[in-house]
Amino acid sequence: MRTHALLALLLPAALLTAQQLRWQLPERGGAIYQRKLQIESDVEPKDAHVPDPWLIGQQPGTLLHGELDADRLRRAGTPADWRELLPQLAFDLGPMRAGKVRAAIATIWRYQPVRIEVDYSAVDANGEQAFTGTIEFDAKAARGEGAVPPEAAKFTGKLEGRRRIDAARGLVTWFEGRLDLLGDYPAWKEGDRHHPVRRRTLRITDEWREPQLVAPDDAAWNTRIADAIRSSATHLRQHLGERLKQPFAPGHDPYHDMQPGELALTLLALRRSGEDSREPVLAAGFDQLRKLVIEGTYSLAVAILAFESLYTPPGEWAELRAGRLRAPMARVLPPEDLELVRGWVKALLDNVDTTVDAAYLRRWHYGPSKEWDNSNMQYALLGLYGAQLCGVETSPTVWTAAANHWLQCAITSGPAVAPDFQSHKEIEKAGRTRAGGKKLQPRGWGYHDADPTGSMTTAGITGLTVCSSALRLSKKGNAQLLADCDEAIRAGFVWFQHWMSVRHNPRPTHGDAAWHLYYLYGLERACELNQVARIAGRDWYTEGAIQLIATQRPDGSWGSPVDTAFGLLFLKKTALPAITGR
Repeated sequence: MRTHALLALLLPAALLTAQQLRWQLPERGGAIYQRKLQIESDVEPKDAHVPDPWLIGQQPGTLLHGELDADRLRRAGTPADWRELLPQLAFDLGPMRAGKVRAAIATIWRYQPVRIEVDYSAVDANGEQAFTGTIEFDAKAARGEGAVPPEAAKFTGKLEGRRRIDAARGLVTWFEGRLDLLGDYPAWKEGDRHHPVRRRTLRITDEWREPQLVAPDDAAWNTRIADAIRSSATHLRQHLGERLKQPFAPGHDPYHDMQPGELALTLLALRRSGEDSREPVLAAGFDQLRKLVIEGTYSLAVAILAFESLYTPPGEWAELRAGRLRAPMARVLPPEDLELVRGWVKALLDNVDTTVDAAYLRRWHYGPSKEWDNSNMQYALLGLYGAQLCGVETSPTVWTAAANHWLQCAITSGPAVAPDFQSHKEIEKAGRTRAGGKKLQPRGWGYHDADPTGSMTTAGITGLTVCSSALRLSKKGNAQLLADCDEAIRAGFVWFQHWMSVRHNPRPTHGDAAWHLYYLYGLERACELNQVARIAGRDWYTEGAIQLIATQRPDGSWGSPVDTAFGLLFLKKTALPAITGR
């Protein structure tokens, strides 16, 4: 897979030095535009198989301060997909005079590399400027190092646009544009199936207007977050009420039957958002959860977390955040619920990969299996940690063997840099303070043991944090193992210094359309467990909240109940610090 090159705009030196205009977005905040996006797509022949998805997650009209380059001239990085190209060009404040701009872009979502040439007009008296451009297949770059999939298309096209620049405010206040693309897909073979040459045409028309500036400490913005939390909780509560009217029938495959997990996740999100457990719909939901036979790892883990939230002492989060508590408090469960959690833990401990000695290497799958994956792995450990808070202990051997797994499957890549992430306390005491320490290479995690992603890197950070915290609290951890865990956690945050995004589930090679809100909830959890407030100066919470509020539907949801629960858990920011003062 080809690694993205930065969008390198090769401007004449005089053009850069003559113009001092910079973006004036609120620090750590951004802007939300009204975006009108239309996409027309067609393939030839009409029944052609076009296997590669070309859209990466949702694309609201947002621009984030943390995405700007060091000079605040443009959004840094490569467009994740074709929908980002027009905004990338329209929001570049470098070319403020008539002139030609050339850009080289490596693969946009698994497509062949391209060259772009754009002509900008002079800015007129109204602050408006037009631009036109061409897109050509870059044959030379395609012959370079790195591989693209056999179905990767060669795209050519043309673009045009117009923008309005408010020099006094340091903003592009409006732009509209059109992108016409033609993609030729090579003939290739997949198993016994031959795919002939085929063609896709794309027309993207885009308009951004009426930017609303977002500052993280602004009262109106915090009210908007509170409203988003309230509306999503209302939507989930109504969904829960309707769902409880339907039977909970067992699925054909108990390990992939997500009905109990969805119910438990809904209850967890509602409890964490502050909903009273005595409210009739919630009480009925917990009663239903008690009756279900649960076997799958995800469902078992989230059911435990839901019950842990049911008995969380009030005010604990604030006490942990302030450092007055060293670790979360014990939950006191009635005997019947404690026995229920004990049974779920027993089932969870059986859902492991049986091909390795679980005393030395423990990893989970949907059920007892000869496979494993880091997503089930993460949730299993979260469930066990929640159960431990409820009084159901897990052996230190389990935590040690699980930590061994995370250390073993970490993927090291990219240049070593000094860790640059800050805790809430550091920021309160001294502003932005570099965490420091020795330079570390980024360490990421994948779903298995290759191709790291943002969602799985948050899983690795979370898994190691939970394991090391449980071992420290029991005073049973090996000193070298704990030191290795701490370094790997720091290296995981260094990974985000290189590849952090809240627009999509990031990976070094491209963005990922899948599991966007799952990833955002994972980012919240990894950061809050370790009390990380900023990564390389970027306010991950405000940036994620901007994306969520810009994509929230009028009914308060983000689509499915599961995604809505993930979005609500992110906005509410309820993950408990694991151990304070470490």
